[in-house]
Amino acid sequence: MKLKTLAAVAAISAISMGTAMAKDYSGAELYTKKTFQYGKFEARMQMAAGNGLVSSMFLYHNDSYMGGNEPWVEVDIEILGKNPNEFQSNIISGFGPGDGQPDRKQYSEILHALNPAADAGYHTYCLEWTPDYISWKIDNVEVRRTKKGDRNKNGHDQVAEMVKPQGLRFNLWASEDPGWVGPWNDQILPRHQYINWVKVYDYTPGQGENGTDFKLKWVDDFDDENLDDSKWATGDWSFAGNRVDLSPYNVTLKDGALIISITKAGQEGFNGTVPKDPADAAQPVSSSSAQQKPTSSSDQQIVPPVSSSSQADPEMGIVGVKNAISLHAEIRNSDLMLNVPTAGDVTVEIMNALGKVQMNTTKHYDSGSYMISVAKLPAGQYFVNVKQGSKKQSLKFMKK
Repeated sequence: MKLKTLAAVAAISAISMGTAMAKDYSGAELYTKKTFQYGKFEARMQMAAGNGLVSSMFLYHNDSYMGGNEPWVEVDIEILGKNPNEFQSNIISGFGPGDGQPDRKQYSEILHALNPAADAGYHTYCLEWTPDYISWKIDNVEVRRTKKGDRNKNGHDQVAEMVKPQGLRFNLWASEDPGWVGPWNDQILPRHQYINWVKVYDYTPGQGENGTDFKLKWVDDFDDENLDDSKWATGDWSFAGNRVDLSPYNVTLKDGALIISITKAGQEGFNGTVPKDPADAAQPVSSSSAQQKPTSSSDQQIVPPVSSSSQADPEMGIVGVKNAISLHAEIRNSDLMLNVPTAGDVTVEIMNALGKVQMNTTKHYDSGSYMISVAKLPAGQYFVNVKQGSKKQSLKFMKK
């Protein structure tokens, strides 16, 4: 991220609150407590925009700020507030200033068109980081790929220079560089970045879904009232070239979304209405929540195996199978019929059209036919992945 030098936690704690929070504006940063050596990272977001603002999603090595001989390792998606019709992709490598050495960071900034504008609608933003390449995708379309061996304008192989684990971060702040983000005008405040969901994948070459290189590690739908502190923490520092202090009070949860805000100091928080994500339109809205919560594995109703003497139930679609020939799944009315060829553990995962996991369970089954109720799922399109050992099957269905 341009001009960024994060303050050390130790330095922050040594500064008095009056000095540390002296700026006139408050931004926010959300970051994962754990770091990752490669992976895939997705977020469904409506970003913030406005002259002077930077709204971002990025990967970052936590000690990059130290400079000197500590490598700077960072991969960015940034909305530069003066133009919400595009985003900037960037890799930052090299070394920051420190230990008497100058700033030696390397950049490779590229601008990409966005439609609709970043602050006018939701997009699915994706970063893929492997030993061989870094990729940026928008709404499942790759817009940039930098490979190991490619070099920036100064001759640096930046993919090869990504040598440290990185955490996933989101922030909203105001740059002091008008040439980069546009002239500052605090009359636009407050502004907000809305995150519908985040997905993190492990890098597992050839072992991901359908032979891909990434396996889903976790999803956060932000449906709970409180932030999941096993995954996330919030920033409470500032950095050079920034008009704001990062405030935990500008990270809020409402209506199934996480909101990152930039405000005037003393006006932190969010009291507005979360914009609807059109991709959620197929899901009914209950009186208590703007989003239907995913069905947990404990809500699944599993019917015991049907013996060969059982009769088919035309309403439930139960069919007797003595021995299934192969692993097979199909939808029958409000049930997923699962044929298990041999006894063993079977994993069943159901995701909606956004990739949100609605059901995920691994259970031991004897050979036979089982019915798994999907009656509690909201209306919409779903994808089913069934796996037993090396046997796999995927299907999609529309729940009416």
